[in-house]
Amino acid sequence: MSMSTAAEPAALPFHLSGNFAPVPDETDLEDLEVIGRLPGHLSGSYLRNGPNPRHGPTPHWFLGQGMLHAIRLDGGRARGYRNRWVDAPTTANTSIVRHAGRLLTLAETTAPVEVDAALRTRGRFDFGGGLTRGMTAHPKTCPLTGELRFFTYALEAPHLVYYRADADGVLQQAEPIAVGSPTYMHDFAITEHHSVFFDMPVLYRGWRDPEPIRWDPSYGARLGVLPRAGRGDEVRWFEVEPGSIGHTVNAWEDSSTIVLDVVRAAHPDAPTCLYRYELDLARGSVHERALDSRHVEFPRIDERRTGRCHRHAFALELGAFVNGAPTQTVLRRYELASGRSTAHDFGPGRVGGEAVFVPAGPDAGEGEGHLLMLVHDAARGASELLVLDATDLAAPPVASVRLPRRVPFGIHGQWFDGI
Repeated sequence: MSMSTAAEPAALPFHLSGNFAPVPDETDLEDLEVIGRLPGHLSGSYLRNGPNPRHGPTPHWFLGQGMLHAIRLDGGRARGYRNRWVDAPTTANTSIVRHAGRLLTLAETTAPVEVDAALRTRGRFDFGGGLTRGMTAHPKTCPLTGELRFFTYALEAPHLVYYRADADGVLQQAEPIAVGSPTYMHDFAITEHHSVFFDMPVLYRGWRDPEPIRWDPSYGARLGVLPRAGRGDEVRWFEVEPGSIGHTVNAWEDSSTIVLDVVRAAHPDAPTCLYRYELDLARGSVHERALDSRHVEFPRIDERRTGRCHRHAFALELGAFVNGAPTQTVLRRYELASGRSTAHDFGPGRVGGEAVFVPAGPDAGEGEGHLLMLVHDAARGASELLVLDATDLAAPPVASVRLPRRVPFGIHGQWFDGI
């Protein structure tokens, strides 16, 4: 057993070292190098959000000021790259969505911050005064109605509030939901007629607390099912095995059963894996099981299937952890009916982040399109945007947009047509 001496510097936390370390500037680059051929249907921008402390180190990764990174593609060319801090009093550092013509940057429990297509900060957005609290970083857009469903969790009561905004961005509903404690509820799920909440024994104390979340299995664990436009007191709760749910894959209705796929861990310090819950609304029962044993995170689907049955899921397999962070990643495409998966290995010294699916066109079948993701190449000390054929993940990349600088590892990204 080795121990550091007083002369040795303390190891930096993972979010301040390696490719997690923040970059110190904003920049604009044009006409980026492309290896391979960019698909012609990619006309828009890949945007990625992530913490990037602006005024010195932060004690927790989630507390770093948000920074957006954008790579614009059009006409088979990589037109440019730019990065900008989200210039707001809140962190706004986790994800970005587009709803009713607005680009909203999001973070845990804080209000959205709107930016324009050039990544200039426009300010706090509160749905015309209807949003008086924060907003999850994982709202869901219903592909059938265009409405945006979301929630927030908070230290003060009510600890959980559900929201629903129509396709025009007008808030239609704000429903307090009674739970026993503030819990870390990073994500949730929607189906065509329901929303599903995760009340798990990961108690929340605030991100500036020395122990922001605390594992307490005595709290119990349950999943709450609420009709799409139901009242808060109409939630039906289903008790499940204690665990920690990170991200939602998707959920859908199969007759009177809700099928919910997530990434789940036995407790917050355990590896996360693909996991399925089947909630029988008629019988009031639940069946749960792991779908795979691999340590995966950042699951994505063809988002045209949000709330409806999906056949494929994409997730990042994590490995070789050093100082609390993975140093190896593999992208997997899961065929959920068979349980089989196909992998794309980025190669030695190359670590990828979350993949975003872009359909090949409006009439393309589920999963027919491309996956876009940022990969850091340690040998170059720089990053690239990788474009993979989603139907043939084991094949070499279709194209790679090489950046002359690195993009720090971040959290969630998205593709936006036409910007």
